[in-house]
Amino acid sequence: MRNAPALIVAFALVSSAGVASAQDQIRYRGYALQSSLAVVAETGRTPAATAKTLHERPAKIQELTWRPPYAATDAMGADPVRDIRFAFHDDQLYQVLVTYERSRVEGLTDTDLIESLSTVYGAPALRSSTGARAVSSAIDIPSDTVMVARWEGTDSSVVLIRGTFSSGLQLILTSNALNTRARAAIADAIKLDTNEAPQREIDERKRNAAAATALQSKARAQNKAAFRP
Repeated sequence: MRNAPALIVAFALVSSAGVASAQDQIRYRGYALQSSLAVVAETGRTPAATAKTLHERPAKIQELTWRPPYAATDAMGADPVRDIRFAFHDDQLYQVLVTYERSRVEGLTDTDLIESLSTVYGAPALRSSTGARAVSSAIDIPSDTVMVARWEGTDSSVVLIRGTFSSGLQLILTSNALNTRARAAIADAIKLDTNEAPQREIDERKRNAAAATALQSKARAQNKAAFRP
């Protein structure tokens, strides 16, 4: 396995920076769950304006993505993180989704990863030896992944997952209470969008018709003044 020790060291170092113990509110690097979008953006030096608003009602759901500076794939000690997606419910960070660069975690076994993360979060509350799908009713994981291990905080959790048929590796940090509220808000937002879709379509048609009429009237006025038989 090429540069396996270096990969493990890099993974441990970047995972542990600025992280609290499992007994406290769980963090990832300098990012604390329940933080505001502005604080997360400042910590990651990412423009807050790049955040996407997914829903406005009944709660504001936003996402912000951070990516590390470019580094050569085979660079020693390079950040193994490909990107981090931060999810906010009414300006409170409720979930952190860390996706690792495949080439920088290549060859690492589940045991390697659990040992590394255990130096940060302590012993896992649950470790899967059978590729278990069940994690928690409060946490959604993609259908094409399996859980490797889970750590629990006072009101938060960390789940390490792998792709079922690929080497994809992700770490999910979740504020359980905020995540429950966010899921309910997202479900309600989808219902609102579905129920209001027919009226929005009617309104859109009216706006398009009004715009077309306005353009036609403007063209008529200009052409009428310039027309000569």
